[in-house]
Amino acid sequence: MTIAATTAGLMLITTGCYRDTGGGTTGTAAPDAAQQRQDLVTTTPPGKGEVDRITWALYRGTTSIDPITAGDYPEITVTSLMCEALFRQSPDGTVEPGLATKIDYPDPKTAVLTLREGVTFWDGSPMTSEDVAFSIERNIDPKQGGYWGPVVGRIASVKATGPLEVTLKLKEPDYWLRNVFSYMPGIVVNKRYVQAKGKDYGTVKGGAMCTGSYKFGQWRTGDVLSVVRNDAYWNSSVKPLVKQIDFKGIPDEATLTAALVTGEVDGGYMELPLSTLDQVRASGTVNIHRGPSFLIDAMIIADMGRGVLSDARVRRALSMAIDREGYIRTLYKGTAQPARALGTPATWGYERETFQRAYEALPEPKVDLEAARKLVQEAGATGKTVRFGFSNELNKLVTEANLVRSAAEKIGLKPELKAVSADAYSGFFLDPKARADVDAFFTTNYPNWADPAALYASLSVPGGPQDYGSYRNKKTADLLEKVRGTEDPAKRAEMTVEAQTLLAEDLPWIPVVAPDTVLVLNKKLTGATVSSHHLYAPWADQLGAVG
Repeated sequence: MTIAATTAGLMLITTGCYRDTGGGTTGTAAPDAAQQRQDLVTTTPPGKGEVDRITWALYRGTTSIDPITAGDYPEITVTSLMCEALFRQSPDGTVEPGLATKIDYPDPKTAVLTLREGVTFWDGSPMTSEDVAFSIERNIDPKQGGYWGPVVGRIASVKATGPLEVTLKLKEPDYWLRNVFSYMPGIVVNKRYVQAKGKDYGTVKGGAMCTGSYKFGQWRTGDVLSVVRNDAYWNSSVKPLVKQIDFKGIPDEATLTAALVTGEVDGGYMELPLSTLDQVRASGTVNIHRGPSFLIDAMIIADMGRGVLSDARVRRALSMAIDREGYIRTLYKGTAQPARALGTPATWGYERETFQRAYEALPEPKVDLEAARKLVQEAGATGKTVRFGFSNELNKLVTEANLVRSAAEKIGLKPELKAVSADAYSGFFLDPKARADVDAFFTTNYPNWADPAALYASLSVPGGPQDYGSYRNKKTADLLEKVRGTEDPAKRAEMTVEAQTLLAEDLPWIPVVAPDTVLVLNKKLTGATVSSHHLYAPWADQLGAVG
């Protein structure tokens, strides 16, 4: 399978198949945001007993545990368990102190980090301000080849200015830094160890050196990566109950299903929707937990300046024709909701009421074929060809491609499917020449912290990390640039929802559904978190035996 990682999230290729469920002129409206979240939880009850060893499934094997190049689920899930960031995301999306206790802005172009006292690395050496400055600088330095340069692009310099103090000089005001430092760009590594390992750091050969409650164990190329409990963890109030976790990549759905049902695998976050979820649920071996997620399934317009989809009326028509409820039933087995916007309810990590009002004011995502046909006719697009890029080797993309092809046919367009290999699919995200051959392609994406603006800016600001379709709306871009440079959270939220309204009108990306976090966990275990938290923080600290 192929994943193309970005600084906003990732373009995820998953599994399933789509059956056309028909459809008429109207459909079931999406429930409001509050209703959507009623059956979701953010944590499972803490474990009570120790466990010697468990096996945890990933959709593929891990390739790196260096935070500057950890950009996809397997890498992030493992790295976040071992390595800690300057700030910590909570299961509900709020951001709390981590290895730093606070960040202050003595003036708009200066940020000062105050570090936590008493933090040690796995080898017992103390975490210093030099380690922190070095870790941030690795993200900024283009020679390091890291993913996160764009999100730290406003930092001009980093300097250790005291034993527990690091000062950042900024090119422009940046009030996103606290959030940026709550995931991979904020992870602190040991300067001495990294310099000694060089390019091998984060690989099978070089391992890692961090501060977390789990530490690097064993890892053989193409094999299981093991982490073991750090019994010398600096935070004595935290003692994980599981002594060793073996991470195993299992890309084949049938193999994963059998492993979960038999207990060969003890758990996993279903990064890819599992079409056998009902079978797994009925096995009696596992519990299935659903929680909030930053994820959004969407369709990206490949070029806003050409083709049938360059007309906003056609984009709106296509959105109105998509059978989201059928898609959720078929692929997600009920573990998703129709999406009104790219920024879904789980991403409202602050000023929640402002975001909820704006979200519920957006049009309901329901099928209206009659109105959609009229829009296509008004645009003079009836009978015109529209081409969707997908991979016929990846069942989820087959699902989405057939879903959208069916919708396009019903409103008078002439859809074509451009099939590529699984490996080649990432080209749509990485290569403008690949995008030039299609009108749209598919993504599962997310912001890296609970703020819709983090995702919106990535696709709306020219030159941003997800500026795939050359979406150009100066008002949208200006709003999102101002959001980042505004200290007042209430004002940030107001500008973000204003940008959201423009995006909902322009539809450079068409939001389809908002998947839940799905945790499949052996009934003998409990204590794992059930939210996007598992991508950013130590999600297994309370995992253990039920009793």
